[in-house]
Amino acid sequence: MKTYSCPVKITSSLEKKRKMAAGLSGATHIFTLGILLIIFAAGGGYLYSVNRSAVQGYRMRALEKEIDRLKQENAEFKINEADLRSLYRIEASEEALSMQKPESIIYLEERGPVALK
Repeated sequence: MKTYSCPVKITSSLEKKRKMAAGLSGATHIFTLGILLIIFAAGGGYLYSVNRSAVQGYRMRALEKEIDRLKQENAEFKINEADLRSLYRIEASEEALSMQKPESIIYLEERGPVALK
């Protein structure tokens, strides 16, 4: 039996698949890495926005509570002001402030726009 040599190299289909996989593996890895980076960035952006919304909601609730407290305090001050301005309160504190009723009332008259010499 004689063997003949053939200048064409015969490769099996498995070797062809390996060569194709090796050639595409670099591009496939870059594409996969790009997709993973996009997913990671989108997830990070989502977490950031959710956290920021939660923090702003907390601040808003704290400010609303402070507004309610200040409104209540303002209402109490208005009640105290009305009480302190009442005529009954002024008459009751007459002795403590050493107030006296005037015996005679003297009115000053305006003589003109120019001061007297």
